[in-house]
Amino acid sequence: MDVYAFDPFVPREVIEKDGIKGVDSVEELYSTCHYISLNIPATEKTKNSINLELLSKMPTGATVINTARKVINEVELKQVFVARPDFKYISDIMPDCHQDLLQFENRYYCTPKKQGAETAEANINAGLAAANQIVKFFKNGDKTFQVNK
Repeated sequence: MDVYAFDPFVPREVIEKDGIKGVDSVEELYSTCHYISLNIPATEKTKNSINLELLSKMPTGATVINTARKVINEVELKQVFVARPDFKYISDIMPDCHQDLLQFENRYYCTPKKQGAETAEANINAGLAAANQIVKFFKNGDKTFQVNK
């Protein structure tokens, strides 16, 4: 499998140093890739940015794997399902339009909200990680996991 990536904040040479193929735009990424994995933060610029225009550019038999939040335009996602019987969508969170998408059997898959973190062990580990990060910040200014820069 060839792996492609686009990140407007990371230089192409950094992306390509590990054998990943960089592309010049998000439009090029969608028109090139059969599988897109969304791993982007929800910002004013990215919210609802994954839309009909981008999804329609994907090759026949395309699949979107969504691990992001609030970046999919769900109204337009439904339009893609209707227009493209070859399109598949996988999400680790149940979208608000879940009931509407159930009609696209074998093309739409999701898990209930927060399913991956709903174990006692996961919650304990998340709490310990957060506490350790706070201690490291106050102890020596460590900003390794700072989200808003």
